[in-house]
Amino acid sequence: MSTSIDWTELIKDRKGVITKDNQSCGNIIGEDDENIIIEDGAVRQHFYKVPKSAAEAYNGAELTLNISYDELKTYEEKDKDKGIVESVTGTIKDKTKSLKDKTVDKLDDDDEEYQQQIKETRDNQDIQTSTNTNTLNRENRNELNRNIDSGEKSDESSANVASSFTCERCNTKFTSRQELKEHSSSQH
Repeated sequence: MSTSIDWTELIKDRKGVITKDNQSCGNIIGEDDENIIIEDGAVRQHFYKVPKSAAEAYNGAELTLNISYDELKTYEEKDKDKGIVESVTGTIKDKTKSLKDKTVDKLDDDDEEYQQQIKETRDNQDIQTSTNTNTLNRENRNELNRNIDSGEKSDESSANVASSFTCERCNTKFTSRQELKEHSSSQH
């Protein structure tokens, strides 16, 4: 079973490990060619270097070993052997740092593209705002023109309608507004 397991993924996600007697024994934190490294405990840490051949199944959430919890203790790494564990852990940290650096470089490249997209979006918004302003100004002018009385629809220009206009000061009658206007300006 150990050949079909993607160890890198399990290590990256620090997947849980249980023994065949259903005892939780920590999380997988590293590997080498033939072994997996399991870390157990937060305060008093134990490290186990278990052969990959001891992996029985992986269900997507945790790795099950084909050894019991008591057998697992025989694989415990003592203080003198922790150098191996630290070496494997260091390798993982180096890979993680390398991946992080690549991601940051990619983000920097994307940042320039992102800044260009922002500039283009702002330019497009400015053009749209200008277009909207011009449209509003044109609509306002048209509205003003509609509200100006040109006299086209007044009674004096309507066919077959008699109309008269009277001067309020002297009570003189006229047939058009224009005549009344001229009278007012010259007489009064």
